[in-house]
Amino acid sequence: MSGVPPVPSDARQAPAPPASALDRREPSPWSPILETLLFIGAVLAADLIWGAGHRFRDVEPHPFWGIVLLMAVHYGTRQALFATLAATSALLLGNLPPQSLDQNVHDYGVAVLVRPLLWMLTSLVLGELRMRHHLQHSEALEQLRNAERRVELLARSHKDLSSAKERLETRLAGQLRTATGLFEAARTLETLDPGKVVAGALDLVGTALQAKTFSLFLLEGDALLLAATKGAHEERRLPERYTGTSPLFQEVVGGQRLVSVSTATGEAILNGEGLMAGPLIDPTSGKLIGMLKIEEMAFLDFNLSSLQTFRTMCEWIGAAYANALTHQASQIEDEATRLYGMKYLDRQTDYVTELALRFGFDLTLLMFRVDVEDLSDEERRAVPGVLGEIARKVLRRTDMVFSHEPPGTQFAVLLPGAPPENVAAVAKKLRQALSERFGHELPCTTLVRGLCRASETTARPHLRGAAPDRDAATERDLVA
Repeated sequence: MSGVPPVPSDARQAPAPPASALDRREPSPWSPILETLLFIGAVLAADLIWGAGHRFRDVEPHPFWGIVLLMAVHYGTRQALFATLAATSALLLGNLPPQSLDQNVHDYGVAVLVRPLLWMLTSLVLGELRMRHHLQHSEALEQLRNAERRVELLARSHKDLSSAKERLETRLAGQLRTATGLFEAARTLETLDPGKVVAGALDLVGTALQAKTFSLFLLEGDALLLAATKGAHEERRLPERYTGTSPLFQEVVGGQRLVSVSTATGEAILNGEGLMAGPLIDPTSGKLIGMLKIEEMAFLDFNLSSLQTFRTMCEWIGAAYANALTHQASQIEDEATRLYGMKYLDRQTDYVTELALRFGFDLTLLMFRVDVEDLSDEERRAVPGVLGEIARKVLRRTDMVFSHEPPGTQFAVLLPGAPPENVAAVAKKLRQALSERFGHELPCTTLVRGLCRASETTARPHLRGAAPDRDAATERDLVA
């Protein structure tokens, strides 16, 4: 979690260096014995076929010199001495020369053993020279192998350094791009449109934390509802709603605390549905707005620094969204959708109700809610503007449309001069126009509320011109 680039696998487990071309295969210990026996056998066979049967004892130089010299020069002292012993046995066993009358025992012994002695002396001298040469050759080969290992180690180190340099350059370039992207994403939060603040918050979190999958939830009533998400959930579908019975809701909303899988308690609360989650709080009033949750990010990006950055992001997004809501609520009419603000709804409803009671006309309030759970993000953002455009075409000029909480999903229509029984037709027109505009049927819920009845006010003429009695207003709820 320190942000250090990972050590490549080829550096952790370096493969064994390839065998050097200078390495030669060691001969089998049975090879000199076999070669010696085959050579002596071939000489004896040649003597039986073409010779006089005396094993070439009168031939100078004797053929056995060949195997003795070969063993001494090619293998060394021990192999040469074995060849000498084998050649002497093959030559003298059962083949001693006859002793002449003028030879004593010493002269006869010298005459018989002079050739084996010369073989032995040659084996010792040439064999030791061969052993010395072999030792020097082995030392040279070992030095060469060490040099090859050093060269290979230097080449591998150079490759690792080049890879580390490329990774650092890429990381540095990525950090520069991240800083630029962070600045651009932060600018998107400098808006007073709640929808744009949510979209900018997603860009900001993706740039600052390098998160792959994350979601933003808004508090609506007693539940956290998914407002926007980014990234694909490949393994399973994550919840889009958290109620008061959820441990995550209780910790984030009830306790207003940040949780992460870095602790055992946080891991149990998240229950495999994310890496960290934090509350979005209005810093002015302390009111909780929603929750930001990170579901997936790279292992090396999840560290103590990212936790602190995530905490800062939650505070930043909460403050920006709260400012946008405050500005939106203070507006009488939205310039983009031309819908009246929510705070203006209560004031205007009270005022028009007073007029209806005083002058005796019908007044009805239509609550119109659009179910946006199955809509795309683009369609969700388009609903308020489309509804405002449709309302200007379908409704009368005296009717007023308000953007009610939650923003973009619920609307209020104040209908002066319309009795409650006629409002169902108005709701039907709105629903049909919305479905035609989006190309598919949008599930909508309507609530009709009668605020004033003209028949009831006209039946009591003493109310005209006098201060209205609010208790005389009738409120009738009809679910369409």
